[in-house]
Amino acid sequence: MLLDLIRIAIGTVALLGGAYVLLRGAVGIALTFGISRVVIGATIVAFGTSAPELVVTVTAGIRGSSGVALGNVLGSNVANVFLVLGLAAVINPMLVHVRLIRWEIPVLLGATAATLIFAANGLLSRIDGAIMLAGLAAFTILSPRLFPETAAAAEAEADLPSDEPPGGLMTQAMMVIAGLVALAVGADQIVNGATSIAESVGVSEFVIGVLIVAVGTSLPEIATSVVAAIRREHEIAVANVVGSNIFNLLSVLGAGAVITQVPVPGILYRFEMPALIVSSVILVPLVWPRYRVSRLAGALLLAGYATFVVVTLVRGGS
Repeated sequence: MLLDLIRIAIGTVALLGGAYVLLRGAVGIALTFGISRVVIGATIVAFGTSAPELVVTVTAGIRGSSGVALGNVLGSNVANVFLVLGLAAVINPMLVHVRLIRWEIPVLLGATAATLIFAANGLLSRIDGAIMLAGLAAFTILSPRLFPETAAAAEAEADLPSDEPPGGLMTQAMMVIAGLVALAVGADQIVNGATSIAESVGVSEFVIGVLIVAVGTSLPEIATSVVAAIRREHEIAVANVVGSNIFNLLSVLGAGAVITQVPVPGILYRFEMPALIVSSVILVPLVWPRYRVSRLAGALLLAGYATFVVVTLVRGGS
């Protein structure tokens, strides 16, 4: 099992490094062809930060490891709220922009409800996935129109020092190729390691996906939110969590369903699916009406995540 854990660790490093290289190369190519930085921020950057979850989910689905695929998304969303946001709030109380209450959180609630409805028959079909991707497209298009400051944030997210892309077009293309290769290799190692651990310890692939793979693919969100909390950049820390969860459901799970279809065992509706609901719904009383996440709330979120981990492990054999 130690070897499998090492494979997952190596795969995670390759996955995160590949996503970064792919992102930089894709942004450079887009700027070379005159695509606006706002469009880049709202599309390419958003895809780049969700690439680890997306590639692992699709790879697991193709290999028939649907438990890893589904557990990766559900576990990532629960971890983002309870672990990532909780940790950030304990470091520094979080101030929340009113825009999140008016737009992103309602969209997340809608995406969560759609996921539950589509999965109720035991399968996220290709049609379900296509609808989810259409919802993502609508969200991406409407966000900068309804809230111009969102577009400004997306532009800043591209994080390029100037309008000049890094390196030449050939260099950028090679970065994209190298990033894709690293993503594929990393996902392959993670899925193989996760399924092997599940077999050796006698728990389901879903549990490994929820507790190990999901945390690994959520490392960008963990790093971003913790650094933002230390720097007191509250909006970035909270928006990062909410935005990531929206993309995980609509983009990652949606694309996974379109490519491979995703089986959803009914037993998940006893605990894991309700946990997904709670991870979305809890954001409303957490930030409204004071638009603030206190240290106490952060500590309670961390305790909630610990409870989630324990219950998931207890149910691991099911």
